[in-house]
Amino acid sequence: MLTFVAANLPDELLSLLLNAPNPDDYTDEDLAQFPVAIRSYLLAWHLVFDAYSKASFRVRSDYTENLRGGKHLDPLLRFLVDVLGHALARALDLDKEGFTAEHIRSYSIDLADSEPAERGMNWLLIHLFYLILKYIPGLFKMWYLDCGSKQTKNTIQVWMQRFFSPLIISDALDEVVEWSSQQEEGDADIQEIIVKVSKKSREITAGYPVDDDAATISLHVPESYPLDPVDVVSVKRVAVKEDKWQSWLKATKAVIMFGVSIHPPILPPQQPFVAHPILTLFVSCRTAASSTA
Repeated sequence: MLTFVAANLPDELLSLLLNAPNPDDYTDEDLAQFPVAIRSYLLAWHLVFDAYSKASFRVRSDYTENLRGGKHLDPLLRFLVDVLGHALARALDLDKEGFTAEHIRSYSIDLADSEPAERGMNWLLIHLFYLILKYIPGLFKMWYLDCGSKQTKNTIQVWMQRFFSPLIISDALDEVVEWSSQQEEGDADIQEIIVKVSKKSREITAGYPVDDDAATISLHVPESYPLDPVDVVSVKRVAVKEDKWQSWLKATKAVIMFGVSIHPPILPPQQPFVAHPILTLFVSCRTAASSTA
């Protein structure tokens, strides 16, 4: 029986997240100078997400548990919504301020240092918000649901849907396409999952062949993802009992929504864990179908 040892973010890095700045301690003039304490704190978060970018889905899930257990995200988001104006229903207009999709997706210390200090701080905050949605959407959604200010919630949802959701959705669909194209590089004895992606309709159709048929599900990504959940729908059930099939559909939705790491117990030791969370379900389905064939 396989045992899995939980991965952890370095204690030294997590300790840097404890030094969260309180926006009430700074005047607007102070913030415009991008104080060293704030800069260090935000760059520590950048290092956290750098670790996520190099980790497998399973390791990312363990990292997320570190952040959840320490309640590290709440202070960052409190600072972000205060500084970028969401708390006052005046969120920073990225178009007017000249922040492009490239700014949202990436951050360069060297380029930021050549900008006015306040713009450099805003750029880093914007990029960190993108990384939050990309790597820990479940923690963001929990923070959002617990947020006591309706004004802040409404403002950040509109801001997110306008500037960030289209990029997050596009990136996620691109990852599915890449995952699908790399299947042929694996074990020739393992049957490929059939994947079709429509960016226009924000939809993924995935299935596995069973004899002359195929078990298939469809996933529709809403415009306000990740706040609104992905709709997981059964298209065709083959070689699996209804109750088991429905449990896999629910598990898939949980993986997408909360970043839950699932390693189905029916998998044999030699079966590799599927790296892409959206398609985790089909490792189980494919293995079950093979065993009942």
